[in-house]
Amino acid sequence: MKDLRKSVAVVTGSGRGIGREIAISLSREGARVVVNVKKRPEDGMETLGRVKDNSDGILVQADVSTRDGCKKLKESALKMFGGVDILVNNAGTSIAMPFIDSDDALIEKTIKTNLLGPLYCSQEFAGAMGPGSIIINVSSLAGIRPMKYLSVYGITKFGIIGLTQYMALELSEKGIRVNAVAPSVVRTRMGESLLSMMKLNDEEYGRRYTLTGKIIEPEEVADAVLFLIRNESITGQTIIIDSGQMLMGPFSGEFI
Repeated sequence: MKDLRKSVAVVTGSGRGIGREIAISLSREGARVVVNVKKRPEDGMETLGRVKDNSDGILVQADVSTRDGCKKLKESALKMFGGVDILVNNAGTSIAMPFIDSDDALIEKTIKTNLLGPLYCSQEFAGAMGPGSIIINVSSLAGIRPMKYLSVYGITKFGIIGLTQYMALELSEKGIRVNAVAPSVVRTRMGESLLSMMKLNDEEYGRRYTLTGKIIEPEEVADAVLFLIRNESITGQTIIIDSGQMLMGPFSGEFI
């Protein structure tokens, strides 16, 4: 099992939500963590403060939906720590909208953030990562099973799963493993906004759509990321974290 003490981990979009919990979890394992935000540096500073309770870290403000932003993030990490062992492509965006009403601005922003960003960052960082390194991509259950009104978001998350497999195949030559996690609705700002549109609270969602009767916590996604990082025999795989939602029967005709 991989020892994370003194390793260097970069977590994109780690100002809040899932990214924050992943960053904190990695710091608890002794990893030095590069926290990343696009805007709101105050969110990043809060995450960094919690990271520094356990280990060392820095905050880099960069738009990782762009090539230049990914380069800035990489260069900052290398300048501070001299190398990178773990990259978590977590930054993402989601807006629920009927397919036919999705305008160009929404389509372009979603594709750039959710798909091109992980592609650009993985290309930039892979060149600086050595054998034993790992890349984790954050996909979604919407990238496995279609969900109504999440078509643009969903196709980017389908793409992330394919990207994970292709990267695992090619980057194995450098000794880099690549895996993904695919959560359903998580107790984050994004998840809560989705439930609000559905006019459901956490308890109603859990009762109607899951086998466990509960919404997913960000810490549970972070636990799955740590598992994939530690298990050195897993690559090219996507772990579904959905509280049993996929076993509840077809749901593509409903909002979720």
